Amino acid sequence: MLIGAIVIMAIIKFYKGEMLFRLLEVLMISTSSSIVFYAVLRALGNDYENATLFAVALGIAFAIAKFFLPKLKNAAAILATGGVGVIFGISLGILPIIIMLLLLSVYDFIAVFKTKHMVKMAEVLIKNDLAFTVSASVKEGKPRFTEKGERNRIDLGTGDIVAPVMFDVSALSLSPMASLFIFIGSIVSIVLLMYFAMRKKVILPALPPITLGMLVFFILGRLLGFY
Repeated sequence: MLIGAIVIMAIIKFYKGEMLFRLLEVLMISTSSSIVFYAVLRALGNDYENATLFAVALGIAFAIAKFFLPKLKNAAAILATGGVGVIFGISLGILPIIIMLLLLSVYDFIAVFKTKHMVKMAEVLIKNDLAFTVSASVKEGKPRFTEKGERNRIDLGTGDIVAPVMFDVSALSLSPMASLFIFIGSIVSIVLLMYFAMRKKVILPALPPITLGMLVFFILGRLLGFY
C-alpha cells in the first residue's frame, strides 16, 4: 500500500498523461485477477500447467476488457483485490497481519488528514476512472467526491478492501468462526463509515475504522468462546 502510493504520487507529479495510468491498471488487474482464476481452475480439477496457462490468459483478457469497457471497473477492482488479499492472507500469520493493519491505519490517517497526499491521489484515480477504487453513485445532495460537473459518487480504495480479505484468510488457520467474525466486523465498519461520510459530506481514511471494527469483532468472538 505504502509503496504503491509512493509510485502513484511520483507519476502524478511528473507525468501529466493518461496512458501510463491505464497500463498500470492493466498490469494490476491481469496479475491480481489471474491469482483468483488460478484458484478457481485448480478447485475445478485442472492440473498446475493448464490452470496457470488459462489463469494468465483470463487475467490478461479481463484487464484488456476493462480497458475498453469502463463499466467493468468495480468488478475488476474487487477481483484484483481478492487475489492480492488471498496472497497476503496465506503468507502471513494473524499477528503480523494485525501489526501491519495497525501501522497502515496510522499511515492512512496521516495521509488523509495531515499530508493529504492520499486525497490528491484519490482525485486523480477517480478522475481517470481507474480500477483502484470501488465506486457507488449516491443521491443528489450527498457528498461530491469527483470534480465539479460529474455525478456524485463515493469511492472505497482497493487497499481498504484488501485488508479485510487478508485478515479473513489468515484467520482461517485459527478457525472458520474467527474468519466469520472478522468478516462481519468489516461489513459493519464499512457500512457505518459510508453512512457517516455521506451524511457529513467528508472524505475519511477508511482503514482505521475498518481495522478497528475487525479487531473488535475478532476479540468479541474470542471472548464468547467461538474459537
